[in-house]
Amino acid sequence: MADVNKKIMETALLAGKIMTESNAESYRVEDTMNRILTTSNAAYAVAISLSTGLYITLDDPSFEGSGFTGITRITRRSNNLNKITLVNYISRDLTAGKISIDQAYERLQEVRSKGPQYSKLQVSIGIVGLASAFSFLFGGSADEFIVATINGLILALMYRVVDRYYISEGFSNIVQALVVTVAAYLMKEWLQWDVDTNIVIVSTLMPMVPGTAITNSLRDIFHEDYLAGASRAVEAFLNALMIAIGAALGLVIIGGLM
Repeated sequence: MADVNKKIMETALLAGKIMTESNAESYRVEDTMNRILTTSNAAYAVAISLSTGLYITLDDPSFEGSGFTGITRITRRSNNLNKITLVNYISRDLTAGKISIDQAYERLQEVRSKGPQYSKLQVSIGIVGLASAFSFLFGGSADEFIVATINGLILALMYRVVDRYYISEGFSNIVQALVVTVAAYLMKEWLQWDVDTNIVIVSTLMPMVPGTAITNSLRDIFHEDYLAGASRAVEAFLNALMIAIGAALGLVIIGGLM
């Protein structure tokens, strides 16, 4: 029985880890983990989700010795709604009695081993498409559209480089924002077009904006999960700040060259 309860705790931790790494809201992660813990029928089962770690305690007077406590560290995050959905299906199948705890753990391992939801080519196309579309949204003409598309290609290339060679998110945001800012001005000088570089720069920076992190932090706060919401909000603010610093440095460099 002890082995079963330990496996339930490990399964709940794995499910929470996958969801947190996929950028799920903390309240949603806790709901899924607690749902899995109910299969143990323990008198005391609590799961806590933070943006940087997960904590679980499972205890009952019938347990021999002491209860179980599990902690896992979250060191990476990416947006993957598909994995969040798959974990949700597995947890519901488990609580409905359709699968055993061992089957649930195996399926979760398969989900975690899955690669990104979209290929690198699809991500690159998405970045270029966003940069191009935002140029029209911000009132740009065909000239801004063309320059923003080229700048989007540069940003997509930098994303590929960052993905291949590990670079911290904050530093990579600074470098990427700096490069696309400088590139926008250099293309304007090279093409000799009457291009509004402000529209081009803002359009290219939009794919970098941490919109999901900001939204999730607010949703956690509205669910009264203030600690997790505040930590996500700080993370989103710092990422946005790094983008702003990179663009500002780019403007300083251009000011010195022109």
